[in-house]
Amino acid sequence: MANVKKGGLLFSLFVWVSVVLITLFYGTMVMPFVLFRASGIIHWFATMWGRTLLKLSFSRVTVHGREKVYREGPVIFLSNHQSMFDIGVFYHFLEVAVQFRWMAKASLFKIPLMGWAMKAGGYIPVERDDRKKALQSMFNAADQIRQGKSVIIFPEGTRGKPDGHLLSFKKGGFILAKKANVALQPVTIWGAHEIMPPQRDKKLQRLNRGHIHVTVHEPIMPEEYAGMSVEALSSMIRQRIESSIPERLRDEV
Repeated sequence: MANVKKGGLLFSLFVWVSVVLITLFYGTMVMPFVLFRASGIIHWFATMWGRTLLKLSFSRVTVHGREKVYREGPVIFLSNHQSMFDIGVFYHFLEVAVQFRWMAKASLFKIPLMGWAMKAGGYIPVERDDRKKALQSMFNAADQIRQGKSVIIFPEGTRGKPDGHLLSFKKGGFILAKKANVALQPVTIWGAHEIMPPQRDKKLQRLNRGHIHVTVHEPIMPEEYAGMSVEALSSMIRQRIESSIPERLRDEV
């Protein structure tokens, strides 16, 4: 944690209160556009919210390979997941012009205000509790992606280990990739796990100021993975993401 400045109680309290206020502000501002389902404007508000969220952490972000971001059609971004600030990281390096959407649990779409905004913004619900519904939601998502909607997927399904190491990848994202048959772009986030480390012994989650590194890998075109199994595709994506984990830790993976 050489590049991390530990935050105390007052700093953490300031950040959390600011996050709540900023979320309420943007949530209120976006509601009129939710009524008209103006997805492009909703995406802009979401981008501003995400970037502000990241700035509130007072952390630096260095993007490696920004020029590699695929812009010639729909793309599925596949990234490791380290903290809630990963959301702000994506909004930081993907410009407003890149009309990506998030895939989220279907239950979140039932939450008043937030769920309405997600639905109006074109976010893609994914069923998890019912196997049949989950498969159908994957087919629906694949159709939307083929029609031009780029999405971001965290193959781990939840945040990785406290030290930054990846959890096992779930198959859903790769089944979707095979069905959608579009470009895939692996992304590695490193350092976000040190901004918000697990602290079960404290009532208020302490936050640190750190340095987040983002590596955008070369896109993988459909013809490159057409003949691969879901397992082989998952393994290839994992290797690319892990390739940008600091070498001293990569050896332990």
